[in-house]
Amino acid sequence: MPCSSAARGVPVPSLYPALLGAAWAALAPAVQRLHAGGVRARGRFRVRRGRGLAARLIAGLLRMPEAAEDVTVTLAVEPAGDGERWLRAFGQRPLWSSQWRSGDLLVEGLGLVQCWFRLHAEGGALVFEQVRSTLGLRGLGLRLPRWLSPRIEGRAGPLRDEVHVDVRIFAPVAGLLVAYEGCVAAEAGGDAPRARAGRSAPEPTASPTLEPRA
Repeated sequence: MPCSSAARGVPVPSLYPALLGAAWAALAPAVQRLHAGGVRARGRFRVRRGRGLAARLIAGLLRMPEAAEDVTVTLAVEPAGDGERWLRAFGQRPLWSSQWRSGDLLVEGLGLVQCWFRLHAEGGALVFEQVRSTLGLRGLGLRLPRWLSPRIEGRAGPLRDEVHVDVRIFAPVAGLLVAYEGCVAAEAGGDAPRARAGRSAPEPTASPTLEPRA
């Protein structure tokens, strides 16, 4: 049986470099640092909430970030199995998700909902193009029709030595749930901590889509 790259001691690319392949080199250095895996970052964001009653109720139930004109945001990305765990905090409000690869697509799971993205490099920026959504456990998700699918729009582009992040999250019928925008910079030497062996990942108390999940 042939040996894997890992078994031969050849470094295995982390999630985003592996997905982008040759296009990884087209990203600006600051964007690469934020998506190279095992990173800590900090920045300041403006957060908007949807105005409708349904949007406010859904955003509250999902513990989306509160509206704010200027809030400190922290990010820690840690390896998790064959993917990554993105731990974000908007002030004291945590927002976490799991990300992994399926073929040439990035999948981001938020609870029982998974959003599937095709990644593009455009002018040094990383652009997330959502192609579908599924509901259920990983590997057993039911594909949602477009009219029932949540929608996430995301872009992470260079701005001097920082990364300008712009993310919008929509829900069916309710429309915009939350939008956040601001600049974030990777902290020097700030590798994210690994989850303790034998324990499931804790939800942070005080932190990617971007989500997205960026």
